[in-house]
Amino acid sequence: MKVVIAGGGPAGLITGLKLLEKGISPIILERKAEIASTACAEGCDIASLKQIPFDSSPYISKDVEGTKFLFPGGYSFSSSRKGVVLDRNRWIKGMAEEFAGRGGIIKTGAGVISIDEGMAILKNGERMAYDVLIGADGPFSVVGKYLGNKQEVLPAVQYKIECDTSEIDYMKLYFDKRFSPHYSWVFPKDRVLNVGLAGKFSQLDNFVKFLGLDGKIIKKEAGAIPVSGLAHIIAGRNIALIGDAASMTNPFSGGGLTPIIHASSILSENIDNLKNYEQEIKKHPMSDPVLVKAKNLLMELTNRELEKMGKLVDGRTYEEMRFSDILRAAFHPMLIPKMLVFGKAIVISMKWGW
Repeated sequence: MKVVIAGGGPAGLITGLKLLEKGISPIILERKAEIASTACAEGCDIASLKQIPFDSSPYISKDVEGTKFLFPGGYSFSSSRKGVVLDRNRWIKGMAEEFAGRGGIIKTGAGVISIDEGMAILKNGERMAYDVLIGADGPFSVVGKYLGNKQEVLPAVQYKIECDTSEIDYMKLYFDKRFSPHYSWVFPKDRVLNVGLAGKFSQLDNFVKFLGLDGKIIKKEAGAIPVSGLAHIIAGRNIALIGDAASMTNPFSGGGLTPIIHASSILSENIDNLKNYEQEIKKHPMSDPVLVKAKNLLMELTNRELEKMGKLVDGRTYEEMRFSDILRAAFHPMLIPKMLVFGKAIVISMKWGW
């Protein structure tokens, strides 16, 4: 079976490594001149990372004890689910070397620009036949367009800022409309902070000022976060999408790596039955419509509502919270249905892609 993967990012490489385990040696086509990371907060939970058939430990920049969720008014709650912040550029290059070392083929400068009768048409004019074509080519996927997909994306920006992170043991997510209509983040690495948000650089500048950070900005990054929920992921018997190309990114949290890891296992197990791949993905919690609903609610909330929510959960941990805690919102009856939606979305997100 000749499997061609469009895209040499995490989705393409992880899927490629999974297929090699099945005895299939795919070809990865990467449009850029080299394998390199795109903009990303670089966080991932440990349990998911261990499911990749690759030793990621040399590429961990910082171990974190969990995640803190911060609201207007100084309120917060936390999760003790351990995770890591990767040196994603080195990590991707390491996976590419591993993939090639195990017999996989990577062609750089070979972006797919169109599809025609079982052929992937490359930028250089080459026509490549395939038995199965996997679109792992990001939020503006050429393969996805062939399937007729139109994605909603949020623009995202990030600074890498020099900082002493030795005492910073948590990833932090800020829900504050002064900075972003979605949320803002601070993820610690080794002597560097990833500080970003869904929005513009002018909003990010205000967020950095609010945090009181005065370290040197060593890199500016921009990208797009798919937030429309699961798109069409197969066409016929021989074309499938994965990762951002399929809008698998958690629309509520913006997390993309964990969904990729779990989807790659499902895809590799069903590479000869893509219909089953589609069915398994659609019934998976990562595809639950509540995640889109929660994202839409989050975008609509005011800081006053966020502050009330934060006050209700202040000082608690995700692990100790119970359904009865939501009933504490009885004095704010308009918040109860919203908190129920958020509660379900958070439960899914903590396991399948925060």
